[in-house]
Amino acid sequence: MLLIASIGASAKSVVFTLNDGTKVYYLLSAEVSPMLRFKDGKMVVNEDTYEFTDIKNFYISEEDDPNAIEKVLAKHNVTFKANTIVINSDSVKIMKVYTLDGVEVKVPVEKSENVISVNLNGLERGTYLISTGDSSLKVLKK
Repeated sequence: MLLIASIGASAKSVVFTLNDGTKVYYLLSAEVSPMLRFKDGKMVVNEDTYEFTDIKNFYISEEDDPNAIEKVLAKHNVTFKANTIVINSDSVKIMKVYTLDGVEVKVPVEKSENVISVNLNGLERGTYLISTGDSSLKVLKK
């Protein structure tokens, strides 16, 4: 089962800016409260772990756009079928999957004309980054 977070527009978020420029959002609301812990030189948010050296800064924001994932989904016409991500876009030539610590994971990728399918069945439970070259998605595999 894949889970992609969709976040409300006017909500507050904890925003982490990583050294590579990536921004990671954690929604703050009455229904959602991320658990933030510091342990052994690392910052742990819910199930995600970040090395202190990988974090440029973090802050609470009402202005940053936590809906960026919806823009990526719409831009590339992304759909999900079981544990498969399907992108129907002529602008996407490759898709790569990475662990949160930046290690590329080999997964089956099928390409046909303007459609790329990535099967995540062989991956362990966890959070992964899916890169399309100009965009990325954070995906939780349960």
